Amino acid sequence: MKKDIVDWKSENDFCVEGVNFFATVDPALYHTRKSDEGSLLIVKTREMIETELQIVSHLDVKNVVDIGIWQGGSVALLDALFKPDLILAIERSNRDLPALEAYIVNNDRSSNVLLKKGVNQADREVVLDILNKEFGDTPIDLAVDDASHQYEETKVSFDLIFPRLREGGVFVIEDWQWSTLPVFYESAYFQDRKGLANLVLQCVITCAGRPDVVSEVTIFPHSVAVKRGP
Repeated sequence: MKKDIVDWKSENDFCVEGVNFFATVDPALYHTRKSDEGSLLIVKTREMIETELQIVSHLDVKNVVDIGIWQGGSVALLDALFKPDLILAIERSNRDLPALEAYIVNNDRSSNVLLKKGVNQADREVVLDILNKEFGDTPIDLAVDDASHQYEETKVSFDLIFPRLREGGVFVIEDWQWSTLPVFYESAYFQDRKGLANLVLQCVITCAGRPDVVSEVTIFPHSVAVKRGP
């Protein structure tokens, strides 16, 4: 990935390789604003994006899995950053994604960006079938989970994808911190659900006891990078 590839115009607006993005975590904006060909919506702050760039900047990324894509901004961003051989995007919703589809066509990426909508990340058989079909024995370099943020669901995705990472490959777990903050764990969506922080702690413990499996865990306030060992 080229240095300084992200050109920030403001705290919300940035450009990568001629592709414009609008970043926000304000529900009033991301639930009403739509991605369009002029600017793709991505539900992150500038700090979150810059943190993830720090996580992945050293990787040679050829194969990517992006789980939970909302309106497709994250897929376009990863594709614009790395131009991978294949990026598999999994989304539970069946919503139309015209802006992402336009990005794919306009940038001649139809053979490189694969969208799988209507797929629950916790559906082990369906996800496994997709991974087998699209990657086979080819290792994955990067996986980003920004989907349900629930422990059980995220663990299914992690268990299926992490063993497929090449040595040094990274699995990013986003928004793990909700189970430490009352404003989130007391909300209707997360209340009485097992905290996602449990998966992070399991990865840390594995890193200590089995560094051949998990060689490194890097923790940030909003995301965690789990590196595959040899």
